[in-house]
Order: sequence, then C-alpha cells, then structure tokens
Amino acid sequence: MSRARTLVAGATILYVAALVVREILALGPASVGIPASVPATMALLLPALVLGWLVAARAPSSPIGPALALTAVMPALVYTLEDWGASHHTGSPWPAAHVFAVVGAGVWAWLYGGFATLVLVFPDGLLPGRRWRAVAVAVPLSAALLNFTISADISNFADGRLGDPPFVLPTPVRVVLTVVAFGFFLAVLLAAASAPVVRFRHGDAVTRLRLRWLMLAALSVPTLLGIGWLAMALGAPADIAYGVFLIAMLALVPLAIAVAILRHDLLDIDRLLGGTLSWLITTITSAAIFTGLVIAVDNLFPQHQRAGVTSAAFVTALVLLPLHQWLHRAVGKVVDPDRTVALAQIRDFVRRVRDGQAEPEQVEEVLRKALDDPSLRVILQRPGLPLDLPHSAIPLQTGGSTVGALVLGSSSARRVRRAREAAVEARLPIEVSRLRLELRDALAEVRASRSRLMSEVTAERQRLERDLHDGAQQQLIALGMRLRSLQHHLGPGVPQYREIDELVETLEQTVAELRRIAHGVRPSRLDDGLAVALRRLVRESSVPVDLVVPELEVREGVATAVYFTVGEAIANALKHAQATRISIEVGLTGQRLRVLVRDDGIGGAREGFGLTSLRDRVASVGGELTLDSPPGAGTSIRAEIPCAS
Repeated sequence: MSRARTLVAGATILYVAALVVREILALGPASVGIPASVPATMALLLPALVLGWLVAARAPSSPIGPALALTAVMPALVYTLEDWGASHHTGSPWPAAHVFAVVGAGVWAWLYGGFATLVLVFPDGLLPGRRWRAVAVAVPLSAALLNFTISADISNFADGRLGDPPFVLPTPVRVVLTVVAFGFFLAVLLAAASAPVVRFRHGDAVTRLRLRWLMLAALSVPTLLGIGWLAMALGAPADIAYGVFLIAMLALVPLAIAVAILRHDLLDIDRLLGGTLSWLITTITSAAIFTGLVIAVDNLFPQHQRAGVTSAAFVTALVLLPLHQWLHRAVGKVVDPDRTVALAQIRDFVRRVRDGQAEPEQVEEVLRKALDDPSLRVILQRPGLPLDLPHSAIPLQTGGSTVGALVLGSSSARRVRRAREAAVEARLPIEVSRLRLELRDALAEVRASRSRLMSEVTAERQRLERDLHDGAQQQLIALGMRLRSLQHHLGPGVPQYREIDELVETLEQTVAELRRIAHGVRPSRLDDGLAVALRRLVRESSVPVDLVVPELEVREGVATAVYFTVGEAIANALKHAQATRISIEVGLTGQRLRVLVRDDGIGGAREGFGLTSLRDRVASVGGELTLDSPPGAGTSIRAEIPCAS
C-alpha cells in the first residue's frame, strides 16, 4: 500500500472511531447530544474522506489525498473531544472528561488545521524553501498555542463547573499571550493562504488551472455564507442558513480540489470562475446602488418613499446589464488572462484581414499562437474531395455544412472548448481561406485543362502537317508528274499541250500553298529543337540580334509558344519600335522557362491584337507574359512558363 493510502486509511480509522465514540456518548448514560444528529453532522465530513480515498487511489503520489482526509478527520476529532468533555457536566462523566472539558474551550482552533494543510500542499506538495517548511510546522503550533491560551482563560472557570483553574496568569501576561496567540494564528493562516498566490504567479499552465478550481471553491464559501445570512434575515432557521455554509466548507471545497487533481479540464474553470465572480460583484454593486438611491430619495423626499423605491429599482435595472458586461470583461482580464489575450489576438487578426493588412491563410499560425498549440492544423474542405478527419477533430461549419476542421496537437476538454470559441472568432479568415483555396483549385484546373487542350491542339497540328506533307501534297506532286509524262507524248503544237502546262502550274501553286499552311500550323524548324529553330529565326532579322539560348528539352506545346513569342516580338520591333538592336535571352531556372526579348527602340508599346494573342498563347501553356515599354526607353517582353522541362 502506498504512503498516501496508508495515511488515508489511518484517517478513516480515526473518523470511524470518532463516529462510534460520539454515538456512544449520545446513546449512553451521559446523553451528550442528540443520537440522530451525530450521523448527520459526521455525514457532512464524509465527502472529504471519500474524495481523499479517490485521489489516493488515482494519484497515489499526490499529497492531496491525505490532506483531504485530514480535513474530514480533524473536525471529527474536535467534535468528539467536545462531546467527551461535555460528559463532565453530566451524571456519568467519562474518564478524563474534566481535562477534555478544559481543553475543549479552545479546541475549535484545530478545525482550520486540515484546511491550512490542504492549502499549503495544493496541488503538488509543499513549496520548496525553509520559509514554507516553517509555515507547515507553525500550523499545529499556532493551533496548540491558541487552544492553550483560550483553555487557560479564567473566564472559563467563572461558573465553577470546571473547578479552579490549574494556574492563574497575571493579567498583563494573559493579555499579551492572548494577543500573541491570536496574532500568530492569523499570521499562520494568512501565510498558508499566500501559498496559492505564489504558486499561481510562478506556476505553469496546469498548476494555474488547478488553482482556479481552488479559487472557485474559496469563492463559494463567502457567497453561500452571505446567502445564509440573507436567509436568516428573511426568517429562515439558523441551522438551515449555516447548514448551506457548512456544505460549502466541508463538501464543495474538497470536491473542487479533487476535481482539480484528477480532472482539472473537466469544465472551463476560467469562464466559470470569471462568470461567478463577475455576477457576485454585479449583485453586490447593484444592491449598493439600489440601497444608496433609496436612502438618498428618502432623505431628500421623505414624503415620497414609494417613489424612491420605484426609482431605485428602475435605475438599478437600467445599469445592471451594461455594468455586468463591463465587470465580466474586467474580471476576465484578471481571472482568465490567457483566454482574454488569445481572443484579443484573434480579433486583431480578423480586423487586419478585413482591412487588407494580413492574409487570411495566416489563420493557422495565429490560432497556433493564440491557443499555444504549435501542432494545431486547420484542414479545409476541397471541392469534390471527401473530408477525412481524425476522431478528435473539431468540425468547422458554415450554413449547416462542414467546411473544414481544427485538429489539435494535444487534446483535452478545456482545449477543445477553447478551440471551438477561437474557431467562432476566426470564422471570417477561415471562410475566406476556404473560398480562396477553391478559387486557386479552380484556376489550377483551368490552367491544366488549357494546357491539355494546347497539347492536344499541337498534336493535332503535327498530325495535320504530316497528313498534308505525306498525303495530299505527295498526291498532288505525283499527279503533276503524270501530267508532265502525258505532255511529253504530245507535240508542242497540240492544243492540250498548253492546257497541261496550266494544270501543272496550278498544281505547283497548290503545293506551295499547302506547304505554307503546314508551316503556319507548326514550324518545321522545331524538328531540330527549340535552340536551333530560334537561331534560324534570328538570321532572318534585318537588324542585329543577340541571342542567348542553351540546348533545351521542352514539351512540344511550350517550344511552339516560345518560338512564336520570339518571332512576334522580333516582328513588332522591326515594324513599330524603330529598333537598331534586339537581345533575346532564353533560359531554364528550376521548373520555369524564362524568355526575355528587349530592343532599343522608341518604346511606348500598347496592348493590341499582337500582344494579346501572344499573351493568350503563353497562357495556354500555363505561363505569364509581361510588357515593359516606357516611352523612349525601348521595349521588354518577358514570358515565364512553369513546368517547362
């Protein structure tokens, strides 16, 4: 058995023993207390003991299990000692009842021992350092000193029921001892209460989250105490009013601490704590406003008391909602700064996206930083593809349809809740990113389909060229040769001789026209490669051309587009630019073929049919064409074609 379970088992034995002793005292001759009330009061302590067992079993290395058991067993022992001492005043006193009666006057100081210990060790043991070890030792010493001081007070022996005091201290000494004992006790309690503050300031995220559970439990104690006082003021019995307070002290606080150790992410404790605190402050402030207005109206207009109450209620109702909203934001910044900062970062990013100062695709990076999750991923739905999501993914929905998901690197209930809230705040950039992704996919598909179409057109042109060359052209040549053969059998004076000459001449013109058409479909120069074709092309120029082109292996459609681009650029320079020199650079960089044609002409070129057709031709193979032609500074035509090799 682990040490924690051993300590909890020991506390359980003491608890059961206290229950048995108290019940015997109530049922026996001493008749101390009401027999039915003993199990009821002890039952209030049972949740802390049960939770101590639960924590000790689930987290045996944690000191919280024994500390929770201590918060249950200390009141049980105090109540038992008081009942034992109370038997001194009956006809059947128990052994040492007189001593216990004397000690019982101040034994209540030990009630706080368990809670002070729990606060000191929560959530992962005593803080390091001699100061905190001294505070831990001072907890029982301060309770013992206060117990001794109160028990030795001569006022406890004034009625003679306890006999004469064992000793009488001088009045100055007694006063000083009382002040020192109470001051020491309060100082120790304050020192213990400061431990969570120190842990919160220097602890990690999990420690702070667990401490918020303790803060929520601590906040419930004065809240329920105030509710109890209000109930008493309205006529409720004191037992019922203070019973709610005892439930908070002995049940809710241990329960919150056990949850903090075993399931600290069970609920969004930051929002729960912030909401509770903001509503509490709002209630108190509203009550103060209402009371102040009623008093002010009564003093100023004593004859209109009913109007004062009505006016106070109206003003209080008017300021209640904006007051709560302001307090909720203010409390959130203090109680839950992480959430406040995260939402502020996301909202600032959304504002910058709306103003065009940031790209919506940065939403994943922003969410990673805001949620402190470097492995977070934003998955967006792509058109026509199934959205395969892991089980822990958080769906992103728009208009009832799932458009993507958030995948957290480390998942917990609290992180999921935070991520859902962050996704709602970042809905605009996420939706814009999805739409832009769809648009890019659509454009990529258009480019791909256009490239495929261009390849098919090029292949069809090649087939047409071959058909013209190998089919109709050869047949026409063969027909001309047969006509010439027939002509040789005729004499020059025969009328058909001249007619055959005309037919052969027509056939030759038809063959020339077919060759011209075939050459326009695809330059035959490309049969030897793009570099060779360009070198032959520039030789036909009437002005000097500086050509830089390596041997390239590119697709047929790309080669054709580059050839016609260079040819059209040279033609424009010769016709319109009044150029005296042209430079052409063709090169392959990575997966992009770059073509640059420059001249030293007059510049000022404008978009027209020639440039438009070139731009369309380059775009058909997935490229882009740009024109730079300032007046008087020449013209530069640049084409970039991706995936050229």
